[in-house]
Amino acid sequence: MRWGTIRGLWLLAALLVAPPVAAQETAPAEEVLLLADEVTYDRELGVVTARGNVEISRGERIVHADTVSYNQKSGVVSATGNVSLTDEDGNTVFADYAELTKDFRTAAVASLGLLLSDQSRLAAASAERSDGNLNVLNRAVYSPCKLCAEDPTRPPLWQIKAVRVVYDQGKHRITYRDAWMEIFGVPVIYTPYFSHPDPTVKRETGLLTPRFGFSDKLGVYTQLPLFVVIDPDKDLTLAPIVSIGEYPVLFGEYRQRFVDGALRIAASGTLSDEDDSDAGLSEGEFRGHIDATGRFDVDENWRWGFDIQRATDKTYERLFDFSDERNLTTRAFAEMFDGRNYASFQGSVAQGTRDSDENDEAPIVAPLVDYNFVSEPVWSGSYFTFDADAMVLSRIEGRDSRRLSVAGGWRLPYTSSWGDVTTFSASVRADLYSFNDVLPGSNDSNPAGPTKDGVEVRFFPQAAVDWRYPWARDHDGWQEVIEPVVSFVAAPNNSNDDDIPNEDSLDIEYDDTNLFDANRFTGLDVLDTGQRVNYGLRWSFLGDDGGYASAFVGQSYQINDNLLFGAGSGLDQNFSDIVGSVQLSPHEYFDMLYRFRFDADSLTAQRNELLLQAGPPVLNLGLSYAFLSEESDPGTTFGDREEIFAKLSSQFTENWSGFIAGREDIESNRVLSYGFGLRYQDECFDIRTSVAREQYRDEELDPNWKVLFSVAFKNLGTLGAE
Repeated sequence: MRWGTIRGLWLLAALLVAPPVAAQETAPAEEVLLLADEVTYDRELGVVTARGNVEISRGERIVHADTVSYNQKSGVVSATGNVSLTDEDGNTVFADYAELTKDFRTAAVASLGLLLSDQSRLAAASAERSDGNLNVLNRAVYSPCKLCAEDPTRPPLWQIKAVRVVYDQGKHRITYRDAWMEIFGVPVIYTPYFSHPDPTVKRETGLLTPRFGFSDKLGVYTQLPLFVVIDPDKDLTLAPIVSIGEYPVLFGEYRQRFVDGALRIAASGTLSDEDDSDAGLSEGEFRGHIDATGRFDVDENWRWGFDIQRATDKTYERLFDFSDERNLTTRAFAEMFDGRNYASFQGSVAQGTRDSDENDEAPIVAPLVDYNFVSEPVWSGSYFTFDADAMVLSRIEGRDSRRLSVAGGWRLPYTSSWGDVTTFSASVRADLYSFNDVLPGSNDSNPAGPTKDGVEVRFFPQAAVDWRYPWARDHDGWQEVIEPVVSFVAAPNNSNDDDIPNEDSLDIEYDDTNLFDANRFTGLDVLDTGQRVNYGLRWSFLGDDGGYASAFVGQSYQINDNLLFGAGSGLDQNFSDIVGSVQLSPHEYFDMLYRFRFDADSLTAQRNELLLQAGPPVLNLGLSYAFLSEESDPGTTFGDREEIFAKLSSQFTENWSGFIAGREDIESNRVLSYGFGLRYQDECFDIRTSVAREQYRDEELDPNWKVLFSVAFKNLGTLGAE
């Protein structure tokens, strides 16, 4: 290369790197890297020319071209032949010819193609760029869809054609004038004006595309959402629902982020369109719901928050698909985490949405205070515990109670030289109760018979020893562990008082997870008294490739005759029912959990539960099965209950997937629900359709068909119901 050529190369680099005068005073110049097969400089014309595989980079902006020339007199850079310009946001412009200023901020382009950072494309006959971020495209086309590899001249799956397109990179917005949306090359929608954010924008004020759906009760319905960005930390969505079968529903959701937390409030409201004695509704009566959540950190140890879930009636949320929850809980709380200490303060009220729920009898708990402390290890690794609980419970109709409970304990874990692990524990608890309108010996929260008020005090000591001896053995490619477990629990008999109301220990689900618990009741109101021995055997398998399996079987023997648990609980005899579980996960495409409870005398099944997920994405089966015998729940009016749910799904091509699903009551040989769905997804479309039938009856809701269809256009939004 001649000296003049070398000097021309440095001159071109120096000219391109030189910032405006004002910028020179505040910021250093960016370095420029120039690569080319040949560089020449015409001194008389003041033109520097680079030819052959030219690449010029300045910061994060890069230009490629066959030829690039810089006119020193006009300050214009001209690029011809296979021109591409990539900006700092990752967008790339392709053109046959481009003229741009030396800082790349202003340009005129012929036959432009623009590849955005998310691989979507803009193309135009011509374009101008000004101020470094404003791009005006003439006779332009936009699409995120890839062109057909076999025939690139075929139109993409969908595209937007416009007479004029303005892409403001500063505002991150693409605006169309006189635009048509084409699907498979066929114009389907015209609009004189259309606008959407570019791929870098996650939140933007504007209308979202409507969602449509159909159900037997609502008929055809649509939801028309408006999304409003109030500030960077808060937004609002207004999405009214309009249907054929009901009055319009106003719905809104407000969200806000704080330095120390977050807030979300969703609420809706409408008027009943008819008198419905089954649901207890009158025409014109207000119906609505609120669902709100707040979480806030006070400091590194304290946080507080609230949850609000309320509805005006029992079926409102299910009717409009806001929620399927059958128990709505409203609560406020504060929590403290400090080393081994934990404390919580809360108040709550529940609302049941089942037909049988009497919400005037629902408990209002305020306050409920819990404190838990675990000491540092002391002698031989032993440690002390302290727990305190205070509760005030009231009802609109029914009994009220107040409780103060404190408990202290000591635990000593010991591992012998043989490898067996023994844990000794002892505790003592004191409870103070005050109550009103209690029927002794009854769990009725609103008893009709003679009731009493009173105060009760009780003390409850308990001691336990737990022993387990894991035996491990290595095999070629896998390890197994066999572990016998035995525990003995001792406490006084007959420590429960019929006068003390039972509010938190009404239900017991005896299984392998609570067999060895010192207190098998769920709360504090009922004591697990007497003496018992618990025993079981666990076997585990762990493969070197990650495969896993385990099995457990166990039982409890109550030594004394003070049997606290009701008939059907599995603990109403000295020898309890046999409980256990089997977990199997030999491969990433197979997971199974089976849990069982068998009668100790007849070995008949009292409870069976199975969860299964099997198969790769091309063919995957999800299965859940549950069986509950009438003997395990003598108070039921349903007899034996047996139900199965299955879902078979398949990703049968790269773009197509589908599923079929159904739920059946095996005992009554009745299908409860069934349906199927299909989905097509690629780089520019997400199309979903599903059909479902639900056979449930619930006050105003009868067996119901639901047909859903949605089409999501990449970067434009979703049309349909998801």
